[in-house]
Amino acid sequence: MWTADWWWKTQASFPLLENGSTVVPVILGSDKTMLSTLSGDKSAWPVYLSIGNLSKAKRRSVKSNGLILIGLLPRYPNGPKTHTIKIVYQESMATMLRPLEEPAKSGIKVLCADGRTRHAYPRIASFLADYPEQCNITGVKYGWCSHCEIDSGDMPGFNRRPR
Repeated sequence: MWTADWWWKTQASFPLLENGSTVVPVILGSDKTMLSTLSGDKSAWPVYLSIGNLSKAKRRSVKSNGLILIGLLPRYPNGPKTHTIKIVYQESMATMLRPLEEPAKSGIKVLCADGRTRHAYPRIASFLADYPEQCNITGVKYGWCSHCEIDSGDMPGFNRRPR
């Protein structure tokens, strides 16, 4: 992530303060998980957060706390309509990420590993999700592409809902 053009361009857009400033790339991830092994009908979407300033090895290490759970969204197997679920999903994500709004605008002072205090500006850099979560995030209909405009008939394997 440290070599990404996005990071360099974003970093260049911030004013350099006396002690410098830095971007904190926020990496989010979500994937449906089963909560019950006996009945198999209880599932949820855990939402995880990490930052791109950590090395990949630190982010993936269980002992480093490089990945934290910021929320657990319930899933309704036979509940409201898909559109309602998407709205609840998006509103819940907005609520979970609201604490980042003010620091993203004005920055926060952070003690860095080199002992210097810098202004840090969190920015959502990526959201890691599989296809069903992408549909909820983007609000597109299941079976349609969340990235481009393509006829659902031209997408083999995406013309039906997962079991």
